[in-house]
Amino acid sequence: MTATALHHPSFRSAAPLRGLARWWQGMAAARRLAAERRELMALGQHQLNDLGVGRSELPRMLRAGQD
Repeated sequence: MTATALHHPSFRSAAPLRGLARWWQGMAAARRLAAERRELMALGQHQLNDLGVGRSELPRMLRAGQD
């Protein structure tokens, strides 16, 4: 094995790490989305009115955000 092989891993050896990184990013995005949903559901009616959203519209909006 040469010294350059140690510093420059082949594409094959880095592929599992790329998959893990994509999974990790996807899980982080899902956690952020869940936190945002919890915050929206916890808003008071007057705060929702300030946003121009009714309480009955929240479930439909949250479902649309999943797509």
